[in-house]
Amino acid sequence: MGNKLRAALLLLSAILPPFYVAQPQNAPQAPAENVFTDGTASVLLRQLSEALQGHSQKKLLALFDLPKMKDGQIFKQQISSFFSQTESIAVHLNLAETATDDDKATMAVNAEMEVQPSNGGPPSRRNERLTFTAARAGKVWKFIDIQPRSFFSLP
Repeated sequence: MGNKLRAALLLLSAILPPFYVAQPQNAPQAPAENVFTDGTASVLLRQLSEALQGHSQKKLLALFDLPKMKDGQIFKQQISSFFSQTESIAVHLNLAETATDDDKATMAVNAEMEVQPSNGGPPSRRNERLTFTAARAGKVWKFIDIQPRSFFSLP
């Protein structure tokens, strides 16, 4: 199954939408501007995708401002549990729309994910529309909410 998943990841990387492909390898973590743009959203989503596919809990959680999140510590525990139960993750995130309101930004994202459980069970597939909320955290933007949070749970 590992070879099939690798092939799927290669296929996904070949057909990713332009906002992924257009990002240079040395792109900043997030623009240092105060204004949230589609480019800012693309950088954050690319980093989220890379953290999931790289199975890096540390990198994923670094994208979130946990102290500002409602139930941020519970979310951190949920992510820890999710990573401990998964062997591999393939994800495709497609930015549908962004909106800004003062110091916060909202992103609607069409998300597809395939998770191979670490217990050897069958892969779990999920397609959902996620809503991310981001806010400035110093010089960068970080996520302060994601709905539904159940996206990061195995059935």
